[in-house]
Amino acid sequence: MVFFLDDAVVDGDAVITQVGLKATHKSTPVCFCFAHTVDDIVADLKEHDGRSTIKSAVKAAVANGHCACEHLNPSGLCCLPALHRSVASAANSVAVITPATSARRSL
Repeated sequence: MVFFLDDAVVDGDAVITQVGLKATHKSTPVCFCFAHTVDDIVADLKEHDGRSTIKSAVKAAVANGHCACEHLNPSGLCCLPALHRSVASAANSVAVITPATSARRSL
């Protein structure tokens, strides 16, 4: 994939995140300020028994004024609503097995 920017030609591998809805070879970005992707959220949920540490860390950073959504997010909007939706969606699709649920299954 190649992109053209004025007189420059940019190779798709040089781009940090996916560009456009049809570009699916890189994980879908969710939070542009802190570079979190859907894959990061899924891994976070699996690692922390279905609780997102990413969401709480981003919320705290935004509350402390450490975001630049208006500059980094292509929509110019805050990433928190998209992050919330992505965490909810990932939580529904990720089967998190905790010791309690695995013990019930063995009964």
